[in-house]
Amino acid sequence: MTKQYDETRNEAMRKTPARRRGRRLTVLVFAAMMILSALPVTAFGATQTTQDLQANVLHELNLLAGSPAGFKLHKKLNRVEAITMLIHMMGEDEAVLNGTFDHPFSDVPDWAQNYVGYAYENGLSSGVGETLFGSGRDCTQAQYLTFLLRALGYSDAAGDFTWDQPYTLAQSVGLIDSQQPLRRFSRGDMVSASYRALSAKTVKRSIVDSAEEIGIGEDSGEGVLPSEGPLSIEEKTTTVYAITIGDTLKDRLIARGVFTQQDYDDAMTVYHQGPKTIKAVYLTFDDGPSTRVTPKILDTLDANGVPATFFVLGKMVDRSPEIVRRQYQEGHKVATHGYSHDYDYLYASTSNLLSDIGKGNDAINRALGFNYNNKVFRFPGGSHKKSQTIKNAVKNAGYVYYDWNSSGEDATKASGSTAQEIVNSTIATIWGDTDNVIVLLHDTNAKGTTAEALPQIIKYFRSQGYEFRTL
Repeated sequence: MTKQYDETRNEAMRKTPARRRGRRLTVLVFAAMMILSALPVTAFGATQTTQDLQANVLHELNLLAGSPAGFKLHKKLNRVEAITMLIHMMGEDEAVLNGTFDHPFSDVPDWAQNYVGYAYENGLSSGVGETLFGSGRDCTQAQYLTFLLRALGYSDAAGDFTWDQPYTLAQSVGLIDSQQPLRRFSRGDMVSASYRALSAKTVKRSIVDSAEEIGIGEDSGEGVLPSEGPLSIEEKTTTVYAITIGDTLKDRLIARGVFTQQDYDDAMTVYHQGPKTIKAVYLTFDDGPSTRVTPKILDTLDANGVPATFFVLGKMVDRSPEIVRRQYQEGHKVATHGYSHDYDYLYASTSNLLSDIGKGNDAINRALGFNYNNKVFRFPGGSHKKSQTIKNAVKNAGYVYYDWNSSGEDATKASGSTAQEIVNSTIATIWGDTDNVIVLLHDTNAKGTTAEALPQIIKYFRSQGYEFRTL
């Protein structure tokens, strides 16, 4: 145990009478052992994702900044982050940092003033209004792919692609695998496209007098792209561009001194070594969403850059679908806890249980407005007292179920738990695989102290070197 673990645990022990302490620890140990035996193996052995590895490469090449909360890959990308990343990918940071640039926008954070000014003066972005850049607004996949294509030398103004439909060209140059737009564009998706852009070829374009000048139809290694229309209908002329394929974006950034070839080789060596095992913690919240507590929990998660898993009840989803939409939009996992939480009905038969799970998923789909295709489930009351027949029925229906090996015990006291008691219990009940911890918490309207405890819980796990993941 670490010193911090001992101190926190001892504080909880000092506040508990000796005889009750003994009984409580016995119950906790027994309960933890029972729960551990039911935990599916798939909850463990967490490793870095491909996006984690790609983010590390970009960070080592001075193209992506980190933070104490990590890269926050689950969060959505906003416009000011996107325009800053574009300038990184163009290799223009030195020009931005050493120059003075103006813009008319009133909503730009101090750190981004020069980046937005540079983008405005160089025609990279004109904002969303005369005085608003839209700094905090979401950046869509189409917008970011447009930025990357511009960094590679393509032009939407000249008709290489259109800003709202960049998918065909983006796929052809290797930025994305599919032309199907993403429903939600995250920082992780931005990282993947940016990483792939490093290997994409840059282009140079020049206007020529005629198509014959560059030999249309000949295998010359060059291509042509017409403008959106004739410059003059009377003259019946069309602007013709010669497109010359250049080096990769990586080579261009090396030439500009953003990083060296050795920097790139070193970063890629680490990348190709594959994902490393990490210490992971999974914050899970049952029985919501609720109107009073869930938004507070979401605010804390957002402020700390932490993703979580919400095991929602279908009947609560139907009451507050907007909260489920927020959970999804902010990068959290929306999983099902069934619809009713009615033990007598649920466990009377496997057909009842599967029907209730399906009904819960239907509620999620209605809230989100599309088929979310959730396959993650938590048994009301946990799986450790359920028959193998019931467990097998759930697995055979295509679901993965998860219990927990840490509990805030925020649903065990009739009088309710204080925030500090929830923090203490979360730490004291960690059992089994301590490198992979699934924490059980609740977000009903009655669990206000759970929301109060959450910042301390996050601080504790972060101090112990855990990374936050979703199930």
